[in-house]
Amino acid sequence: MHPATSPLEDGKRFARVVDHGREFSVAMSESAWRHRLLYAIAIASLTIAMGVGSFTGSMPDFGVLRTYGFYILVAFWIGGSGFAVFRLIWLAAVEHNPSPTRAFFASFGNFFGDAGRMANGLNAMAALMIFISAFSVLKGAIGIIAPFYWDAALADADRWLHFGRAPHEWMWPLLENPSAVFAINFAYNFWFVTLIATVFAAALARNDTPLRHQFFISFMLVWLLGGFFVATGFSSAGPCYFSRIGLGAEFQPLMDALERANHTYSIWALSTQDMLWSGFTGASSGSIGISAFPSMHVASAVLFAIYAGRRSVYAGIAMWCFAAIVMLGSVALGWHYAVDGYAGALITIAIWKAVGKALSATSVADEASSAA
Repeated sequence: MHPATSPLEDGKRFARVVDHGREFSVAMSESAWRHRLLYAIAIASLTIAMGVGSFTGSMPDFGVLRTYGFYILVAFWIGGSGFAVFRLIWLAAVEHNPSPTRAFFASFGNFFGDAGRMANGLNAMAALMIFISAFSVLKGAIGIIAPFYWDAALADADRWLHFGRAPHEWMWPLLENPSAVFAINFAYNFWFVTLIATVFAAALARNDTPLRHQFFISFMLVWLLGGFFVATGFSSAGPCYFSRIGLGAEFQPLMDALERANHTYSIWALSTQDMLWSGFTGASSGSIGISAFPSMHVASAVLFAIYAGRRSVYAGIAMWCFAAIVMLGSVALGWHYAVDGYAGALITIAIWKAVGKALSATSVADEASSAA
């Protein structure tokens, strides 16, 4: 039985709660103002999506989102558990902490009890949720607004750029090895975990730096400009759907190789491709959309690499290697033509530099205004 506390102690405890609440309220207000540009882009995207959705009737495919969310939660549960074990061992064996469990939970509490950090995270994630809701509608509308016109031209461009052969034809030693195909598919699907991890790490950063805003603004613009406007202008389905849209069997050997690998290991790309096609054709409800050019997997992987490289040289090297693997997987798994990935990378680099210059100019203007 816990001893009763005195009125004075209760009053002090209540005062601390009030102080923490006031501190968090101020931090949220200040952080919301700093995130105003993110909110503006998100709300503008939602406005565009409402207009497009009213024309096409496209709606978010929450079934696909739930499937991806499940994989991400499983990965984070495994990763979070692994980190917790590592941290506890580190505290006990390396730092020789006399009470590693208590130290672990104390650091956990300090992290999530930081008002500034939580305010930054909540505002960034709120803006992103608005944006993602908008983009899920826009993505599903591409094939309705502009049927797939560009696949044949993109396939021809691939052959011209790769010495008369389709890029996947240079990969036959890999494609004929089921273990290699499975490894590529695993790495390609790990992109979802990387996306969530990078976004959460940036969102929950304690210091609300210009680099952080450059990342989030670039993230939204890459998806909005590249993933919707450019994708609509160059509407294409991708090699995996080449025969389904009536363009012939040019990529059938690639799909056959993936099917052979699927007999040995589960190649998730094939079931996902079938699910998206089923949604697109109306055989099942909803569709998150089909679009090949530009590759948003590659575009966002390049963005993660640029951002990571600005934070740490070693993290940057690791993420550039990962971006190269995503590029390889996008072609090997039949999702994209190689030019889709090249275009995605160039769009990301251009947007990153443009956003950086704009933020720098805005910062200079604000400083000049303050000085005046």
